[in-house]
Amino acid sequence: MSQTTGIAGFAGQPSDLAECRAGTDLIGRDEVQAFLQTITDPDAALAELTALLESGDVFRTGMMAFVCGVLVERGGTVTVPVDTVLKVAERGLHLAKDFTARGGASAEDELFRTSPDLVRAHHALPFVLLAAMTMLSRDVRARQRLRARPHVAALVEELQDHYETLYYVQEVLSLLDDREILLLDPRNRRGFVLGLTGVQDRMYHFFALAQDALLRHAGPGYLGAEPTDPAVVRYARNHGLTAQDHQAAGDLIDHQRLGFHYPGAGAKPALFFPGSASFDAVPVVNGVPTLFLDEKSIHAQWAPANMYPVLHEALEARVSLRELDSDDVEARFASFASRSG
Repeated sequence: MSQTTGIAGFAGQPSDLAECRAGTDLIGRDEVQAFLQTITDPDAALAELTALLESGDVFRTGMMAFVCGVLVERGGTVTVPVDTVLKVAERGLHLAKDFTARGGASAEDELFRTSPDLVRAHHALPFVLLAAMTMLSRDVRARQRLRARPHVAALVEELQDHYETLYYVQEVLSLLDDREILLLDPRNRRGFVLGLTGVQDRMYHFFALAQDALLRHAGPGYLGAEPTDPAVVRYARNHGLTAQDHQAAGDLIDHQRLGFHYPGAGAKPALFFPGSASFDAVPVVNGVPTLFLDEKSIHAQWAPANMYPVLHEALEARVSLRELDSDDVEARFASFASRSG
């Protein structure tokens, strides 16, 4: 009998309540260890496990989804299991909703007698969600596909008090991916389009990344700005952070180096745009979220670890920058001038 057949048979056998309550002890079972010890190609192993996930015992297949997450962490290709793992997570959320509605943990023994899959899903779900986080943090397109299923976000919000990892899933679903914002500089008659990927929906996170991108592009001293701090930029990007970086993160403070403002009358900056705001609060002008740039007028500072904590070690935030040509910039300023006239 091949090891694949062995793990398939194991995943299909019904789990009992003691096994469910033991959680990751399942990984130590001989059948699972025999499969893991034969792996030479993580992607082939992921394909084998993925084929098992949508049938079989709810708890055991959920734990195999968790193993898929471990294999992705060890270099497996995320696109192999991600969609199936997310289906398993969605199925688990539906069952967990029913589990909590019918008494939850206080009624677990009785529920296992009458509706065992609800209990199996309850115990597997935290591990399935860890695998989902591992994959969503690496795959922008998977995040977008999951966002297109709004009932999933509703389940995540409804069950967040029952499953701690759902906070992180909710934060990942709210990330700004493939979004653009226009920054116009009336002093120097310049304009920049910034593309956002993996940016948390708090403008402080955007400010930290945008300041760095603008100063690297426009050069030191642009709009009188002080240089950025490499440590806070690296934290904001979640790029190459070490254990020491994580330990020091609680002491990091970033501050305003440029002024980000609402567009004002006469193509001039108006009030300062708050860093605590959501991206959706940015004014949309001619179909594009738009802010004006100016020299810093206030001293706003923030603690990065509080404003945009690291959600997952694999989730890197990126901001791209494209400068507009002068004719395009002038046309945009003329549009503002005509509106105010």
